[in-house]
Amino acid sequence: MKNKLIKRLSIISALVLTLSTSVLAAGGGKNIEQQVDGVKATLTFTEDKVKTGENKLTLKLYDDKDKPIVNANVNVSVEMDKDSMSDMNMDSSKSDIVQFKKGYKDGEYVGTVKFSDKGKWKVKTNFMASNGEKMADFNVDVISSGPNWFVVGGFLVVITLIIVIAGITKKKKKKTIKA
Repeated sequence: MKNKLIKRLSIISALVLTLSTSVLAAGGGKNIEQQVDGVKATLTFTEDKVKTGENKLTLKLYDDKDKPIVNANVNVSVEMDKDSMSDMNMDSSKSDIVQFKKGYKDGEYVGTVKFSDKGKWKVKTNFMASNGEKMADFNVDVISSGPNWFVVGGFLVVITLIIVIAGITKKKKKKTIKA
């Protein structure tokens, strides 16, 4: 009886942990919009807060008639704001130029950039539109990524369940040996 209860509890807790992280991952995101010579450029991060490490970005480009700009050769780089750099290494405050790929929709371009430290950063975009080369800079506040408490909590729950199950099965084995 107790084994069935423990199995059910462990299955339910595993499902809850899996579903809770899926729901959190499907959250909105941070949007920053700019107008550049008749082009509307919208930069979207997958998370609400931009964190250190790798971040997936989407750049949406629309002309002055609100039509998507297709086949725009999009290049992106990130650079830490000079005021945010106190005693930082200058080499780690810049990134290589990343060429973004076409997204799922017309006018949408996706790629991944890496922020090496927390602080104020500039996301520099360079793209070709029908009326020439354009550049748009987006200011971004980057926070420290820190530990993911949902993952840490999930591991603690799983480890606790394993210890409880091992303790119960050990007691049952001792009872059957005495009989």
